[in-house]
Formats: sequence, structure tokens, C-alpha cells
Amino acid sequence: MASVLSAIIAAAVASLVALLSHWQWRRQRAATAAEHYRAERAEALKELWSVLNEHTTAARIAELGPEEFYRHLQELNFFLIRRSPFLTEQEKDLARLYLEGICAFRIRVERSRNDAARKAMITTGKLGRVGELIGAVEAGQLVQDLEDRFAAHIGAAMRGGTSDPDVTELRSRLTAAKFVLGPADEEAAPA
Repeated sequence: MASVLSAIIAAAVASLVALLSHWQWRRQRAATAAEHYRAERAEALKELWSVLNEHTTAARIAELGPEEFYRHLQELNFFLIRRSPFLTEQEKDLARLYLEGICAFRIRVERSRNDAARKAMITTGKLGRVGELIGAVEAGQLVQDLEDRFAAHIGAAMRGGTSDPDVTELRSRLTAAKFVLGPADEEAAPA
């Protein structure tokens, strides 16, 4: 009887050790996968910042019409699709808003025909100043806010922050500022 009892105890201990080993293996595997995801997410955020920097720099330097804007938006959307597993919907939305805002602002600057504003679009770091030059302080500040919030979010997310940006207020401000590209803008409207 004692040998049967010791065999049962030995089997129970062996099963417990196997169960604990399996649990620890699964925990390590999950931790490794989470670390890999965090690294990929950080890389996707860096790439997103780089892609947006390229497009916004192009929008600041060159005259920009709706066709160029849509090309930039298409390239951004391809990037967002490719890196989608590592970016939140709010981050993707904020990236599109930022690009839309900077491009619409550039078009507004071009339509103002203000040479000082055109130069400032290239030379100034703060777009609020450009808005002052064309008499559109709110529009300049809006684009500046988009840029600042996007940069702050990317920085926080790179440091491991988890809160998603709220784009509702920014989207409302873009709409109120009439940042619309394409057929709905003033030049395309029938007289």
C-alpha cells in the first residue's frame, strides 16, 4: 500500500512540476511576443513620424494643389495600411488630419498671394506666424496645434504611453476653419 501511495504522490508531484513548467514557458513566450510587439510599434511610430515629416516638408517647400495633396494622402494611406497592426485608429486618424491640415493650409497660403507668408511657410518653425501674415490666425494656430499634438503623442507613445489622442476637437476645428480640399473649395465653386 505504501508503494502505491508513494507512486501516486510521485505522479502528482511530476504532474505539478510539468504544469508549472508549461505555465512558465507560456508566460515567457507571451512576454517575448509583447516585447517584440512593443519594438515593432516603436519602429512603426518612428516611420510614421518620418513619412509625415517628408510630406509636410514637401508641403511647406513647394506650391501644393489638390492633386499633390491626394498623392501625399495616398502614400500616407499605403503606409498606414502596411503598418496598421502597430498603430491605433486614433493615431492613423490624427496622421491623416495632420497631413490634411498642413496641405490645406499651404493651399490657403498660395491663394493669399502673400510673398512674406510663402517665405515664412518655408523658413519658420511655427505655422501660427504664417497664419498671422495671411490674416488667418486661427488657421495657422490650428495647423500648429495639429503638429504639436502629433509630435507630443508620438513622443509619449515612444516612451510607452498608452493614451490615444482625441481627434474629435481637432476635426471640428478643421471643419470650422473650412479646411476643405478639392471641388468644395472657393476656386472650384461656381460664381
